[in-house]
Amino acid sequence: MRKIVVIIIVAILAVLFVQPIRAYRAAQSELTSARTQLADARTTKERAIQERDALGTREMLVREARRRGYIFPGETPFSVGSR
Repeated sequence: MRKIVVIIIVAILAVLFVQPIRAYRAAQSELTSARTQLADARTTKERAIQERDALGTREMLVREARRRGYIFPGETPFSVGSR
């Protein structure tokens, strides 16, 4: 009789511990995912900061202006077309 009671108690304890263990594992998975997203966001932020800082240089400003079709006073614009 004692063996049956012990087995029932162990089974009840096992059932009671299953849900918290599942919740813990799910939380760990979410934490890992959140950390990965945070690392990606930090990388994106660093790239944006570097790009912003580079745009502040005269060289980058001139390059961007030329890409948009601007010229300096006294320059002659040329258009190169394809056939």
